[in-house]
Amino acid sequence: MRLNPVRVARSSVAIGSLGVGFAAGATAAAINGSRRSGANLMSVVGTELALAAAGVTLNVQGEENLWSHRPAIFVFNHQSQFDMPIMGALLRKDFTGVAKRSLQANPVFGPIGYLARVAFIDRSDPEAAREALEPVVKALKEGTSLAVAPEGTRSGTGDLLPFKKGPFHMAIQGQVAMVPVVIRNAGEIMTPHSYVINPGTVDVVVLPPIDTSDWTTQTVGRHRDAVREMYVQTLANWPRSDESTHTPG
Repeated sequence: MRLNPVRVARSSVAIGSLGVGFAAGATAAAINGSRRSGANLMSVVGTELALAAAGVTLNVQGEENLWSHRPAIFVFNHQSQFDMPIMGALLRKDFTGVAKRSLQANPVFGPIGYLARVAFIDRSDPEAAREALEPVVKALKEGTSLAVAPEGTRSGTGDLLPFKKGPFHMAIQGQVAMVPVVIRNAGEIMTPHSYVINPGTVDVVVLPPIDTSDWTTQTVGRHRDAVREMYVQTLANWPRSDESTHTPG
């Protein structure tokens, strides 16, 4: 397939916009002495510019569920590299994330992750991964939300992968609600292993927060399966749009 030079150029600007957001956030953090405020500015500036440059809009249903319970663990199905700016545009402030360790060396995502206090984990070393997640649990208790993909990796086909237990254990440890964010077509906007972003609309449904106060380590597998089933049902029976569209800029 021949590359569309306009889309390649727009994609380069969009990815570069994330760097602009980092520069703005890092400057604000240095001036204010607050890494959190810098991360918040980075999220707003970087993601809004990136979505606008790429020609991507978000059609969001259940947007009120993004704000009704904070801090919270926001879990999302992982379809594309563009999920990060999507989640940044949705959550906007006071959140961090979890990512695979290889991204720590990425020239774009590495600095962004540092400012946002992202936990870079080595999934091949469970003990080291647990240690890397301890600051995330502490941040949850101090008021910072978490965005994490329970599949653990991108789905190359768009089909939902099995969910891992990690985010569910963190919900128990952090004593916070869990909010499922169901993304329908991000893989069409940016296909796996591609750096070209296609313009279009990403459909998102934010389900109501789930009370985790009665979850235990003994029942975590059951809760993981129940939450995954919510994704299966939502993707199979997509609700009618209420026309609540978020347009960057």
